[in-house]
Amino acid sequence: MLNRRLTFWAVIMLITVLALSGCAPRAGQGSVAADADQLVIDLPALVLDFGMDGTPAIQNAALSDLVATLGVPLDLPVPPEMVFLMEASNIQHIQVSNTPDGLLLLVNGRSIPSISYEGDSLAALPGALNTFGMVLPMADLLFALVDQLGIGVIARFPVAPGAEEIPLYVEGDSEAAMAAQAAQEEFLAAVGTPPRINLPIFYNADGSFNIGDLSIAELNAMTDYALAPLALTLSQIGMARMLGISELGISTNVDGISISIDGNALPTLDWSDGKASNLLELITTIPVLDMAMPGMGSMLPTINQILPLVQATEFDLTLHF
Repeated sequence: MLNRRLTFWAVIMLITVLALSGCAPRAGQGSVAADADQLVIDLPALVLDFGMDGTPAIQNAALSDLVATLGVPLDLPVPPEMVFLMEASNIQHIQVSNTPDGLLLLVNGRSIPSISYEGDSLAALPGALNTFGMVLPMADLLFALVDQLGIGVIARFPVAPGAEEIPLYVEGDSEAAMAAQAAQEEFLAAVGTPPRINLPIFYNADGSFNIGDLSIAELNAMTDYALAPLALTLSQIGMARMLGISELGISTNVDGISISIDGNALPTLDWSDGKASNLLELITTIPVLDMAMPGMGSMLPTINQILPLVQATEFDLTLHF
């Protein structure tokens, strides 16, 4: 336990020293607030510049040389092919920033779907990880300090010849984000109350299920067996029992996608404020996706039209085991 604590503080000190060596303004910086007698660490973002060979550097000094002086082994190269893809896609930088409200993700200075901490969701996370056999050292300590830590990393990649340099943080919403928010507001104004879909599925010991008061036989008669794939196998039912899970919930609304286990809410995937639209706009700039999924580009206008309506709908799916 002592070694784990020493490692934790060594990592914090490493981040502090490196961030002050090569830093830039961090998204959400200055939002950490605490009492005078509480620990607070609120730092600029650490900027890692990746060369075409995938080696990271800070202020033109190799990262490996800097951390070696602190006696901490650290090796963070990325494949050269990844750097080439970033340059070809004009993805100049990616930022990860921790704030009291969540873990922000930004690409080319614009927010994409991120992780939002709400209520006791962070406190429930270590238990959820343990349920699935994922043991994170010092998880309780780390998550208890999250709202007192403001740290972040910016991975910066070579700028393609002829491309304009993009600021590390872009003020204001993108055109795609503004269009999505306008469409969502127009839809909500037209329908008055957000649409709501509540789908409670109750599983039996043999894997069959009811949805609300309707049995699987009644549902099959109504849907021509379209819901048959929802049935679980005995091994899947046994797995839920072995993990001790009696209820698994997934819900969506304008804020994002939330998951709960046995009534305990976990951190939310935040797609609000045009973040999902920013991601879709970003996808169109990645050449490899056009090759891997031909026709994806032609589908994006339709997805952009439907997405604000989907986000505005309150959907709740609860699996009862």
